[in-house]
This record gives sequence, C-alpha cells and structure tokens, in this order.
Amino acid sequence: MLLDAALEAFREQGVTASLDEVAKAAGVGPGTLYRHFPSRDHLVLAVIDEGLAGLAEFGTTLLEESDPVQALLTWLASFVEQGTVFTGLAGTLVAPANAGVDSTCQRNQLSGRALVQRAIDAGLLRDDVEPGDVIDMAGAIMWIGEQPVRDPAQRDRLLRILIDGLRR
Repeated sequence: MLLDAALEAFREQGVTASLDEVAKAAGVGPGTLYRHFPSRDHLVLAVIDEGLAGLAEFGTTLLEESDPVQALLTWLASFVEQGTVFTGLAGTLVAPANAGVDSTCQRNQLSGRALVQRAIDAGLLRDDVEPGDVIDMAGAIMWIGEQPVRDPAQRDRLLRILIDGLRR
C-alpha cells in the first residue's frame, strides 16, 4: 500500500510530494512510513527499484553489442528516460543518499561506467574522460528534461552532442 500510494503521489507531484500525504493515502501514520523507509530517498528508490533493476540488466546485455559507442548511447538514453519518470528523480538517481553498495542505483552506476570504459578501451572515446563524468553529464541531461516547457527532442540532441564530443 505504501509503495502504491508513493507511486501515485510521485507521478502527480514529483519526488518532493508530501510524505505525510503519502502515508495518509496509504492509510497509515507517518511513523509507519518512516519505520519502513527512513528517508525520502529510501522511499523513492523502493518505488523505482524495478525499473532500475531492469536498466542495470539492460546495461550488462549491452556490453555484448558489437558497437561500444552505440551501446553506450542506447544505455544513456534509457538511463535519462528512467530519470525523468518523476520530477526530481534525476538527483536521486545520480547521487542517492543512503544507497547501499548493492542498490539498484549503484548497479546502474557500475553498468554505465562499464559501458563507458568499454568504449574507451576500444579506442572509440577519448581516453581523458572518466566514466563517472559521463554518468554525471547524463544526470545533467535528466535534470534539463525535468524543466518546464522543454522540447522533448532536446534530450536526444544533448545525448548525441555528449557522445560526439567524447569520440576520438
């Protein structure tokens, strides 16, 4: 019930939705919510965990693709798409507070970094880039996508500019 109520609230109001209202919609008190989810990030991560788990697995399968740069671009597009599911989610995905070593956020970070490193190792991307920098730039693209009155095609343009700027 809590996760369903949170999902609905996040869809309507973004990840900054009132947690007291989430608890009320679930028919529980705030104390119950906080016993299960000690922070907002814990609740957000629980709500989006399934999508993130699929994204991490997708990244792993993309490591087998013949074109490392296209595989990276495909994953980055999916990563940015996941990050724009709810307003305010981008910051949680890129820098989650209290995310454990085996969290879906961490697994996605590792998946994305592996795709970047594979493209660097193949000599297709600049060797002076750090994989984490690429993930952070994708996070910035996510954040831009959350802003009102944006051209939906802007995200794809920015991802292509990012990749083109990283090519050797």
